[in-house]
Amino acid sequence: MTDMVKLAISDIKTTEVLNWEGLHLFHFMGSSCSQKTRIAFAAKGVEWESHHVDISKFENFTKWFMGINPRGLMPTLVHDGDVHIESNDIIEYVDGAFDGPKLFPTDPDEQAFMRESMKYEDDLHLCVRALTFRYFLPVEMMKKPDDAVDVYEAEGAETVAGEFDGRKAIEVEFWRKMNANNGIIDEQVIDAVDQFLVAFGKLEKRLEQHEYLLASGMTALDIAWWITVFRITKLGFPTERFPKLFIWYGKFLAREDFAREVAAPSEVMEMSKRHQAAYAAEGTSMQQLMAVHGR
Repeated sequence: MTDMVKLAISDIKTTEVLNWEGLHLFHFMGSSCSQKTRIAFAAKGVEWESHHVDISKFENFTKWFMGINPRGLMPTLVHDGDVHIESNDIIEYVDGAFDGPKLFPTDPDEQAFMRESMKYEDDLHLCVRALTFRYFLPVEMMKKPDDAVDVYEAEGAETVAGEFDGRKAIEVEFWRKMNANNGIIDEQVIDAVDQFLVAFGKLEKRLEQHEYLLASGMTALDIAWWITVFRITKLGFPTERFPKLFIWYGKFLAREDFAREVAAPSEVMEMSKRHQAAYAAEGTSMQQLMAVHGR
């Protein structure tokens, strides 16, 4: 359905994976993109070998990992020696390569809508990250020190799919700005909120017509958007402003296969609650900032 991101052999510097057999997923438990990929794999019914990469310890910045993903991002898929990156592309690839329930539509009109909407969802990843790094855990635990960013900037190939890739420069800019500001500033929060108010308004209109985002039933489009809604709802975004979206969100949250993949250790969630409460005490929770800025 799309031009999927598969690495060329020249992009792959960790050449040992070229000889691997089977389906191998490199992922991080708390990564939104990893979560939606794991949910999709479960829905598809595929078996895969897990390779957990701890991004809190900068394991995604190592020379070995960046040798299979020059962008240093989760998740990454190795299937019989081929390397695929970017979560939506990985899900689409696996949907086409394996038997099981279809996660992508066959109707041309639905394909066109899904292509556009999946790209829209993916383009919001920096907004998700900004809100996550502001409200999930204290900044000291979320930012990456300058020396780690230096390593990230220096490592890895400069090509993806055999062509020059500018994605890593965008990532470096994000980390440098966060370090310079010692976190995510209020303006970034409001910019992200504005993006999601528009996006969720579009989803609301869609769900006024259909039970799922496509008329044909649940697809990877629901999985991709649900992860985004889940993440920022847990950070304080008022999803209840969108009644149809809120019902759709709750329906998936009640499913064990969805809930399992987004579960976090209780101590982490307690820490997150205290962190968000501290912002609320100083009047800068997400909803408080929204009120101040008339959102």
